[in-house]
Amino acid sequence: MMSQLIGKNYSKVVSVLVFIFPLVIISLQVVGDIVLFILAMMGIYTSISQKLSPFAIQEIKVFSYLAIGYFTAICLSVIFSGQAEELAHYIPRELYFLFAPFISLALYKAEININFLIVGVKVSLLVLGVIIIFQLTGLPIEANRPSGLMNPNVFGNLSVSLFFIVLVFSQDESFKLKIFNFLSLLSGFFIIVASGSRGAWLSFMFLLVMYSYFYYKKRVKLRIRFKIILVLIVAFTLSIVSNSQLVHDRINSAKTEISNWVAGDISPTSIGQRMGMYKKAIDNIEDVPFFGHGLRYSNIALFKNDSSDTSVILARYNHLHNAYLTNYYNGGIVLLGALLLLLFVPCRIFLKANSQNRKNPIFISGALLTLGYASHGMVNILFGDTYMNGFYVFFLAIFLLLTNKLLKTSVS
Repeated sequence: MMSQLIGKNYSKVVSVLVFIFPLVIISLQVVGDIVLFILAMMGIYTSISQKLSPFAIQEIKVFSYLAIGYFTAICLSVIFSGQAEELAHYIPRELYFLFAPFISLALYKAEININFLIVGVKVSLLVLGVIIIFQLTGLPIEANRPSGLMNPNVFGNLSVSLFFIVLVFSQDESFKLKIFNFLSLLSGFFIIVASGSRGAWLSFMFLLVMYSYFYYKKRVKLRIRFKIILVLIVAFTLSIVSNSQLVHDRINSAKTEISNWVAGDISPTSIGQRMGMYKKAIDNIEDVPFFGHGLRYSNIALFKNDSSDTSVILARYNHLHNAYLTNYYNGGIVLLGALLLLLFVPCRIFLKANSQNRKNPIFISGALLTLGYASHGMVNILFGDTYMNGFYVFFLAIFLLLTNKLLKTSVS
Protein backbone atom coordinates (compact mmCIF):
# COMPACT_ATOMS: atom_id res chain seq x y z
CA MET A 1 0.00 0.00 0.00
CA MET A 2 2.77 2.43 0.95
CA SER A 3 4.74 1.64 -2.21
CA GLN A 4 1.62 2.31 -4.32
CA LEU A 5 1.14 5.68 -2.58
CA ILE A 6 4.78 6.59 -3.18
CA GLY A 7 4.39 5.53 -6.80
CA LYS A 8 1.35 7.76 -7.29
CA ASN A 9 3.05 10.72 -5.64
CA TYR A 10 6.16 10.11 -7.73
CA SER A 11 4.11 10.14 -10.93
CA LYS A 12 2.34 13.33 -9.84
CA VAL A 13 5.67 15.09 -9.28
CA VAL A 14 6.94 13.96 -12.68
CA SER A 15 3.67 15.07 -14.32
CA VAL A 16 4.03 18.54 -12.82
CA LEU A 17 7.61 18.76 -14.10
CA VAL A 18 6.49 17.55 -17.54
CA PHE A 19 3.83 20.27 -17.61
CA ILE A 20 6.20 23.02 -16.43
CA PHE A 21 9.14 22.34 -18.73
CA PRO A 22 7.62 23.60 -22.02
CA LEU A 23 6.53 26.76 -20.20
CA VAL A 24 9.98 27.67 -18.94
CA ILE A 25 12.60 26.29 -21.33
CA ILE A 26 12.19 29.27 -23.68
CA SER A 27 10.91 31.98 -21.35
CA LEU A 28 12.78 31.19 -18.10
CA GLN A 29 15.61 28.89 -19.07
CA VAL A 30 17.14 28.69 -15.59
CA VAL A 31 13.87 27.10 -14.43
CA GLY A 32 14.16 24.65 -17.31
CA ASP A 33 17.60 23.76 -15.98
CA ILE A 34 16.08 23.17 -12.55
CA VAL A 35 13.39 20.88 -13.99
CA LEU A 36 15.97 18.75 -15.80
CA PHE A 37 18.22 18.74 -12.72
CA ILE A 38 15.36 17.46 -10.54
CA LEU A 39 14.54 14.73 -13.06
CA ALA A 40 18.22 13.75 -13.27
CA MET A 41 18.49 13.53 -9.47
CA MET A 42 15.31 11.45 -9.32
CA GLY A 43 16.77 9.14 -11.94
CA ILE A 44 20.10 8.82 -10.13
CA TYR A 45 18.32 8.06 -6.84
CA THR A 46 16.16 5.45 -8.56
CA SER A 47 19.19 3.90 -10.21
CA ILE A 48 21.06 3.59 -6.89
CA SER A 49 18.16 2.61 -4.64
CA GLN A 50 16.62 0.06 -7.02
CA LYS A 51 19.88 -1.00 -8.70
CA LEU A 52 18.57 -0.11 -12.14
CA SER A 53 20.72 0.88 -15.09
CA PRO A 54 19.20 3.02 -17.85
CA PHE A 55 21.50 1.16 -20.24
CA ALA A 56 19.83 -2.16 -19.42
CA ILE A 57 16.16 -1.15 -19.73
CA GLN A 58 14.80 -1.92 -23.17
CA GLU A 59 12.61 1.17 -23.49
CA ILE A 60 15.35 3.73 -22.75
CA LYS A 61 18.69 2.07 -23.48
CA VAL A 62 18.94 3.32 -27.09
CA PHE A 63 18.34 6.89 -25.96
CA SER A 64 20.84 6.46 -23.13
CA TYR A 65 23.60 5.12 -25.39
CA LEU A 66 23.01 7.85 -27.99
CA ALA A 67 23.19 10.64 -25.41
CA ILE A 68 26.30 9.29 -23.68
CA GLY A 69 27.89 8.58 -27.06
CA TYR A 70 27.41 12.19 -28.12
CA PHE A 71 28.78 13.48 -24.80
CA THR A 72 31.81 11.18 -25.11
CA ALA A 73 32.47 12.38 -28.67
CA ILE A 74 32.47 15.99 -27.43
CA CYS A 75 34.96 15.16 -24.70
CA LEU A 76 37.21 13.38 -27.20
CA SER A 77 37.12 16.37 -29.54
CA VAL A 78 38.41 18.58 -26.72
CA ILE A 79 41.04 16.15 -25.42
CA PHE A 80 42.56 15.18 -28.77
CA SER A 81 42.63 18.76 -30.02
CA GLY A 82 45.44 19.59 -27.64
CA GLN A 83 43.12 21.88 -25.71
CA ALA A 84 42.30 19.54 -22.82
CA GLU A 85 42.44 22.43 -20.36
CA GLU A 86 39.32 23.82 -22.09
CA LEU A 87 37.29 20.76 -21.06
CA ALA A 88 35.98 22.34 -17.86
CA HIS A 89 35.11 25.52 -19.73
CA TYR A 90 33.06 24.00 -22.55
CA ILE A 91 31.58 20.80 -21.14
CA PRO A 92 28.99 22.38 -18.75
CA ARG A 93 26.88 23.29 -21.80
CA GLU A 94 26.78 19.61 -22.76
CA LEU A 95 25.92 18.15 -19.33
CA TYR A 96 22.34 17.55 -20.44
CA PHE A 97 23.63 14.63 -22.52
CA LEU A 98 25.62 13.22 -19.61
CA PHE A 99 22.54 13.20 -17.37
CA ALA A 100 20.12 12.26 -20.15
CA PRO A 101 20.06 8.51 -19.25
CA PHE A 102 18.96 9.36 -15.70
CA ILE A 103 16.38 11.85 -16.93
CA SER A 104 14.90 9.10 -19.07
CA LEU A 105 15.04 6.69 -16.11
CA ALA A 106 13.08 9.15 -13.96
CA LEU A 107 10.45 9.38 -16.69
CA TYR A 108 10.43 5.60 -17.15
CA LYS A 109 9.51 5.00 -13.51
CA ALA A 110 6.50 7.34 -13.71
CA GLU A 111 3.09 6.95 -15.28
CA ILE A 112 3.34 9.77 -17.80
CA ASN A 113 0.12 11.45 -18.86
CA ILE A 114 0.93 12.90 -22.27
CA ASN A 115 -1.92 15.40 -21.86
CA PHE A 116 0.08 17.26 -19.21
CA LEU A 117 2.87 17.77 -21.73
CA ILE A 118 0.58 18.89 -24.55
CA VAL A 119 -1.31 21.38 -22.39
CA GLY A 120 2.03 22.73 -21.19
CA VAL A 121 3.14 23.23 -24.80
CA LYS A 122 -0.11 25.02 -25.70
CA VAL A 123 0.11 27.35 -22.74
CA SER A 124 3.77 27.97 -23.55
CA LEU A 125 2.91 29.22 -27.05
CA LEU A 126 0.24 31.53 -25.64
CA VAL A 127 2.59 32.92 -22.98
CA LEU A 128 5.36 33.44 -25.51
CA GLY A 129 2.91 35.27 -27.76
CA VAL A 130 2.15 37.71 -24.95
CA ILE A 131 5.88 38.19 -24.24
CA ILE A 132 6.58 38.95 -27.91
CA ILE A 133 3.69 41.42 -28.10
CA PHE A 134 5.14 43.29 -25.11
CA GLN A 135 8.56 43.32 -26.73
CA LEU A 136 7.14 44.58 -30.02
CA THR A 137 5.37 47.44 -28.26
CA GLY A 138 8.47 48.28 -26.23
CA LEU A 139 7.01 47.08 -22.90
CA PRO A 140 9.16 46.28 -21.04
CA ILE A 141 11.86 45.60 -23.67
CA GLU A 142 12.10 47.13 -27.11
CA ALA A 143 13.44 44.75 -29.74
CA ASN A 144 13.62 44.79 -33.53
CA ARG A 145 13.55 40.99 -33.61
CA PRO A 146 11.74 39.98 -30.41
CA SER A 147 12.84 36.62 -29.07
CA GLY A 148 12.18 36.47 -25.36
CA LEU A 149 15.51 36.06 -23.58
CA MET A 150 17.52 34.30 -26.25
CA ASN A 151 19.00 34.44 -29.73
CA PRO A 152 16.21 35.02 -32.32
CA ASN A 153 17.34 32.04 -34.42
CA VAL A 154 17.22 29.64 -31.47
CA PHE A 155 13.90 31.12 -30.36
CA GLY A 156 12.40 30.67 -33.82
CA ASN A 157 13.62 27.07 -34.12
CA LEU A 158 12.23 25.99 -30.76
CA SER A 159 8.95 27.76 -31.45
CA VAL A 160 8.64 25.75 -34.67
CA SER A 161 9.07 22.51 -32.73
CA LEU A 162 6.45 23.55 -30.16
CA PHE A 163 4.03 24.55 -32.94
CA PHE A 164 4.12 21.15 -34.61
CA ILE A 165 3.72 19.26 -31.34
CA VAL A 166 0.43 21.11 -30.83
CA LEU A 167 -0.61 20.66 -34.46
CA VAL A 168 -0.02 16.89 -34.43
CA PHE A 169 -2.02 16.33 -31.25
CA SER A 170 -4.89 18.67 -32.20
CA GLN A 171 -6.85 16.55 -34.65
CA ASP A 172 -8.66 14.09 -32.37
CA GLU A 173 -9.58 16.51 -29.56
CA SER A 174 -13.00 17.96 -28.76
CA PHE A 175 -14.24 21.18 -30.37
CA LYS A 176 -13.65 23.22 -27.19
CA LEU A 177 -10.08 22.03 -27.06
CA LYS A 178 -9.70 22.76 -30.77
CA ILE A 179 -10.45 26.41 -30.03
CA PHE A 180 -7.67 26.33 -27.43
CA ASN A 181 -5.45 24.64 -30.01
CA PHE A 182 -6.35 27.21 -32.64
CA LEU A 183 -5.39 30.10 -30.37
CA SER A 184 -2.10 28.48 -29.36
CA LEU A 185 -1.28 27.69 -33.01
CA LEU A 186 -2.03 31.26 -34.06
CA SER A 187 0.21 32.50 -31.24
CA GLY A 188 2.89 30.02 -32.29
CA PHE A 189 2.79 31.12 -35.90
CA PHE A 190 2.87 34.76 -34.85
CA ILE A 191 6.03 34.34 -32.75
CA ILE A 192 7.74 32.28 -35.48
CA VAL A 193 7.17 35.10 -37.95
CA ALA A 194 8.07 37.81 -35.41
CA SER A 195 11.40 36.14 -34.62
CA GLY A 196 12.56 37.10 -38.10
CA SER A 197 14.54 33.85 -38.35
CA ARG A 198 14.65 32.81 -41.99
CA GLY A 199 16.07 29.45 -40.95
CA ALA A 200 13.04 28.88 -38.72
CA TRP A 201 10.73 29.83 -41.59
CA LEU A 202 12.42 27.28 -43.85
CA SER A 203 12.14 24.61 -41.14
CA PHE A 204 8.47 25.51 -40.70
CA MET A 205 7.78 24.98 -44.41
CA PHE A 206 9.75 21.72 -44.44
CA LEU A 207 7.89 20.34 -41.42
CA LEU A 208 4.58 21.46 -42.87
CA VAL A 209 5.31 19.29 -45.91
CA MET A 210 6.33 16.37 -43.68
CA TYR A 211 3.22 16.79 -41.53
CA SER A 212 1.07 16.75 -44.68
CA TYR A 213 2.76 13.50 -45.68
CA PHE A 214 2.04 11.86 -42.32
CA TYR A 215 -1.52 13.16 -42.40
CA TYR A 216 -2.04 11.79 -45.92
CA LYS A 217 -0.77 8.40 -44.75
CA LYS A 218 -3.51 8.30 -42.13
CA ARG A 219 -6.07 8.13 -44.93
CA VAL A 220 -8.84 9.61 -42.81
CA LYS A 221 -11.58 11.99 -43.86
CA LEU A 222 -11.40 15.52 -42.52
CA ARG A 223 -14.22 16.54 -40.22
CA ILE A 224 -16.11 19.74 -41.03
CA ARG A 225 -14.87 21.50 -37.87
CA PHE A 226 -11.27 20.56 -38.59
CA LYS A 227 -11.67 21.78 -42.18
CA ILE A 228 -12.87 25.15 -40.90
CA ILE A 229 -9.93 25.46 -38.50
CA LEU A 230 -7.50 24.38 -41.21
CA VAL A 231 -8.89 26.99 -43.63
CA LEU A 232 -8.62 29.68 -40.96
CA ILE A 233 -4.99 28.75 -40.24
CA VAL A 234 -4.11 28.84 -43.95
CA ALA A 235 -5.92 32.15 -44.43
CA PHE A 236 -4.19 33.68 -41.43
CA THR A 237 -0.83 32.39 -42.64
CA LEU A 238 -1.28 33.88 -46.10
CA SER A 239 -2.46 37.15 -44.59
CA ILE A 240 0.59 37.45 -42.36
CA VAL A 241 3.01 36.54 -45.13
CA SER A 242 1.46 38.95 -47.65
CA ASN A 243 1.11 41.91 -45.28
CA SER A 244 4.09 41.61 -42.96
CA GLN A 245 6.79 44.16 -43.72
CA LEU A 246 9.23 42.12 -41.66
CA VAL A 247 8.68 39.06 -43.87
CA HIS A 248 9.11 41.08 -47.06
CA ASP A 249 12.23 42.79 -45.76
CA ARG A 250 13.88 39.56 -44.60
CA ILE A 251 13.08 37.72 -47.85
CA ASN A 252 14.19 40.60 -50.06
CA SER A 253 17.42 41.04 -48.11
CA ALA A 254 18.12 37.31 -48.48
CA LYS A 255 17.66 37.49 -52.25
CA THR A 256 19.89 40.55 -52.49
CA GLU A 257 22.63 39.10 -50.30
CA ILE A 258 22.69 35.82 -52.22
CA SER A 259 22.85 37.64 -55.57
CA ASN A 260 25.62 39.92 -54.35
CA TRP A 261 27.66 37.00 -53.01
CA VAL A 262 27.32 35.06 -56.26
CA ALA A 263 28.46 38.20 -58.09
CA GLY A 264 31.61 38.32 -55.98
CA ASP A 265 30.62 40.85 -53.33
CA ILE A 266 32.43 39.95 -50.07
CA SER A 267 30.60 42.44 -47.85
CA PRO A 268 29.98 40.96 -44.36
CA THR A 269 26.22 40.44 -44.75
CA SER A 270 24.40 37.72 -42.82
CA ILE A 271 24.01 35.34 -45.77
CA GLY A 272 27.28 36.42 -47.34
CA GLN A 273 29.14 35.37 -44.19
CA ARG A 274 27.35 32.02 -44.15
CA MET A 275 28.15 31.35 -47.80
CA GLY A 276 31.78 32.30 -47.19
CA MET A 277 32.01 29.87 -44.26
CA TYR A 278 30.37 27.06 -46.21
CA LYS A 279 32.65 27.47 -49.21
CA LYS A 280 35.80 27.67 -47.09
CA ALA A 281 34.75 24.62 -45.05
CA ILE A 282 33.92 22.49 -48.08
CA ASP A 283 37.15 23.48 -49.86
CA ASN A 284 39.22 22.36 -46.85
CA ILE A 285 37.15 19.37 -45.75
CA GLU A 286 39.91 16.83 -46.48
CA ASP A 287 42.33 18.52 -44.07
CA VAL A 288 40.28 17.83 -40.93
CA PRO A 289 41.98 15.53 -38.35
CA PHE A 290 40.16 12.36 -37.29
CA PHE A 291 39.14 13.96 -33.96
CA GLY A 292 38.76 17.43 -35.44
CA HIS A 293 40.31 20.73 -34.38
CA GLY A 294 38.57 20.93 -31.00
CA LEU A 295 35.27 22.15 -29.65
CA ARG A 296 34.46 25.67 -30.95
CA TYR A 297 37.70 25.86 -32.94
CA SER A 298 36.18 25.35 -36.40
CA ASN A 299 36.37 28.98 -37.50
CA ILE A 300 39.79 29.59 -35.97
CA ALA A 301 41.18 26.55 -37.80
CA LEU A 302 39.73 27.69 -41.12
CA PHE A 303 40.52 31.41 -41.05
CA LYS A 304 43.57 31.80 -38.80
CA ASN A 305 45.97 32.10 -41.75
CA ASP A 306 43.76 34.48 -43.73
CA SER A 307 44.30 38.15 -42.92
CA SER A 308 41.51 39.59 -45.07
CA ASP A 309 38.94 41.74 -43.31
CA THR A 310 36.15 39.24 -43.99
CA SER A 311 38.18 36.30 -42.68
CA VAL A 312 39.04 38.20 -39.50
CA ILE A 313 35.32 38.67 -38.89
CA LEU A 314 34.47 35.03 -39.66
CA ALA A 315 37.22 33.75 -37.37
CA ARG A 316 35.47 35.38 -34.41
CA TYR A 317 32.47 33.05 -34.67
CA ASN A 318 32.57 29.80 -32.73
CA HIS A 319 30.59 27.82 -35.32
CA LEU A 320 30.08 27.69 -39.09
CA HIS A 321 26.31 28.28 -39.08
CA ASN A 322 25.87 24.68 -40.16
CA ALA A 323 25.73 21.98 -37.50
CA TYR A 324 27.15 19.25 -39.71
CA LEU A 325 30.18 21.18 -40.93
CA THR A 326 30.74 22.59 -37.43
CA ASN A 327 30.69 19.18 -35.78
CA TYR A 328 32.96 17.73 -38.43
CA TYR A 329 35.54 20.47 -38.03
CA ASN A 330 35.28 20.49 -34.23
CA GLY A 331 35.30 16.75 -33.61
CA GLY A 332 36.03 15.06 -36.91
CA ILE A 333 34.18 12.01 -38.13
CA VAL A 334 33.61 10.90 -34.51
CA LEU A 335 31.56 13.94 -33.47
CA LEU A 336 29.75 14.21 -36.81
CA GLY A 337 28.85 10.53 -36.58
CA ALA A 338 27.56 10.96 -33.04
CA LEU A 339 25.41 13.88 -34.16
CA LEU A 340 23.92 11.96 -37.09
CA LEU A 341 23.17 8.97 -34.85
CA LEU A 342 21.50 11.20 -32.25
CA LEU A 343 19.23 12.65 -34.93
CA PHE A 344 18.46 9.77 -37.26
CA VAL A 345 18.44 6.62 -35.11
CA PRO A 346 15.44 7.97 -33.13
CA CYS A 347 13.91 9.22 -36.39
CA ARG A 348 14.08 5.70 -37.81
CA ILE A 349 12.40 4.32 -34.68
CA PHE A 350 9.57 6.85 -34.97
CA LEU A 351 9.11 6.23 -38.69
CA LYS A 352 9.02 2.46 -38.16
CA ALA A 353 6.44 2.86 -35.40
CA ASN A 354 4.39 5.17 -37.61
CA SER A 355 4.36 2.57 -40.39
CA GLN A 356 2.66 0.19 -37.95
CA ASN A 357 0.19 2.76 -36.60
CA ARG A 358 -0.39 5.82 -38.76
CA LYS A 359 -2.73 7.54 -36.31
CA ASN A 360 -0.66 7.70 -33.13
CA PRO A 361 0.43 11.34 -32.64
CA ILE A 362 3.39 10.36 -30.45
CA PHE A 363 5.15 8.67 -33.37
CA ILE A 364 4.53 11.62 -35.69
CA SER A 365 5.62 14.19 -33.08
CA GLY A 366 8.83 12.28 -32.44
CA ALA A 367 9.62 12.08 -36.15
CA LEU A 368 8.92 15.79 -36.66
CA LEU A 369 11.08 16.65 -33.63
CA THR A 370 14.12 14.88 -35.09
CA LEU A 371 13.48 16.04 -38.65
CA GLY A 372 12.96 19.58 -37.41
CA TYR A 373 16.28 19.56 -35.59
CA ALA A 374 17.96 18.10 -38.66
CA SER A 375 16.62 21.02 -40.71
CA HIS A 376 17.62 23.58 -38.06
CA GLY A 377 21.19 22.33 -38.36
CA MET A 378 21.41 23.18 -42.04
CA VAL A 379 21.76 26.93 -41.41
CA ASN A 380 22.62 27.18 -37.72
CA ILE A 381 24.26 25.43 -34.81
CA LEU A 382 22.30 22.62 -33.15
CA PHE A 383 23.73 21.35 -29.90
CA GLY A 384 26.06 23.48 -27.84
CA ASP A 385 23.33 25.99 -27.06
CA THR A 386 21.82 25.18 -23.66
CA TYR A 387 18.26 25.85 -24.85
CA MET A 388 18.60 23.58 -27.88
CA ASN A 389 20.31 20.86 -25.83
CA GLY A 390 17.78 20.81 -22.99
CA PHE A 391 14.77 20.96 -25.30
CA TYR A 392 15.93 18.03 -27.42
CA VAL A 393 16.96 15.84 -24.49
CA PHE A 394 13.63 16.35 -22.71
CA PHE A 395 11.25 15.85 -25.62
CA LEU A 396 13.25 13.04 -27.23
CA ALA A 397 13.37 11.20 -23.88
CA ILE A 398 9.59 11.35 -23.55
CA PHE A 399 8.68 10.55 -27.14
CA LEU A 400 11.16 7.66 -27.41
CA LEU A 401 10.11 6.23 -24.07
CA LEU A 402 6.40 6.31 -24.92
CA THR A 403 7.06 4.97 -28.41
CA ASN A 404 9.10 2.03 -27.15
CA LYS A 405 6.50 1.25 -24.48
CA LEU A 406 3.74 1.22 -27.10
CA LEU A 407 5.81 -0.94 -29.44
CA LYS A 408 6.57 -3.39 -26.64
CA THR A 409 2.88 -3.58 -25.73
CA SER A 410 1.84 -4.22 -29.33
CA VAL A 411 4.37 -7.05 -29.65
CA SER A 412 3.32 -8.74 -26.42
